[in-house]
Amino acid sequence: MALVDVSHQLWPGMPKIPILPEVERHQVASIAAGAPLNISAITLALHVGTHIDAPAHAVDGAATIDELPIERFAGTAVVAKVDRKPGEEITVDDVLAGGPAPARGEFLLVATGWSEKFLTSDYGDHPSLSPELAAWCVEQGIPFVGVDMITPDLPVHRRGEGFDYPVHRTLLGNDVLIAENLTNLDGLAGTRVHLHAYPLAIRGGDAGPARVVADTGAAR
Repeated sequence: MALVDVSHQLWPGMPKIPILPEVERHQVASIAAGAPLNISAITLALHVGTHIDAPAHAVDGAATIDELPIERFAGTAVVAKVDRKPGEEITVDDVLAGGPAPARGEFLLVATGWSEKFLTSDYGDHPSLSPELAAWCVEQGIPFVGVDMITPDLPVHRRGEGFDYPVHRTLLGNDVLIAENLTNLDGLAGTRVHLHAYPLAIRGGDAGPARVVADTGAAR
């Protein structure tokens, strides 16, 4: 077994989409202050850091993160390496050129290298999945799509008036889960791995923060 952590840590002040509140962490009790135990608390939006989007994120009344079977969060994943610039669309051809073609039921992870920019202002200006690629994933029976970007849709500042999140709506509207803000995918590019992507089971949650791990020893 060879495990690769492909999730970001959580900390106050970490990168996020501008509309989301800041991550906050505070000490509830401290041994140094005389308490018997150290206890801390964290406040964060469900879409900060590495997380899994539930269908309810894009479709009102759809399944929330706690309602999804635990089996949905583990499976064989193809890691496709793509090379696209900010604002460019990632196509089906890009994915097929970047790794083995995913079989029905396999996950798809798109390795753009953007996680290297996570601590810079450039992280928010990234490529995006084309709506055609999203539709192709649905047609191919891919149940889970993960990206090493803040969103698979257009960057926030590149969206026009009336932007309706076509990638989110196509994938989540067809019960294809989305993992955002993955990292360390480049070293896995072009391979198959076994992915474990278990989110917190937040009752009624439209997403769940997750510790996502790739098992390269289980690759085939």
